[in-house]
Amino acid sequence: MTSPYTDRFWRKNWDEGLTDLDPNLWETSYTDAVRNIFENYPDKMALSFQGLEITFGQIDKSSNQFAHMLIDQGFKKGDVVGINLPNIPEYVIAFIGTLKAGCVVS
Repeated sequence: MTSPYTDRFWRKNWDEGLTDLDPNLWETSYTDAVRNIFENYPDKMALSFQGLEITFGQIDKSSNQFAHMLIDQGFKKGDVVGINLPNIPEYVIAFIGTLKAGCVVS
């Protein structure tokens, strides 16, 4: 039996000229994909929240601290971490830190 996805039926609704993403572009983790941003733009503003401006460097440092905290608490690669926070900078830090620790965000 052939897969219904073989003919990529969803493409009929795409705008002309739109192409599929090359899956090879995503053969990396999220943290590896954004590492260059943290390294090349540490002083650039990444987040602005209620007048607070946070740089990529600050997010990198804080997310590293969060990752180390998880590891120190016994979390290991593949463990699932639930993050119950609203849309605040701490969520971004916890999200990236969880990924840096090798854990899965739920």
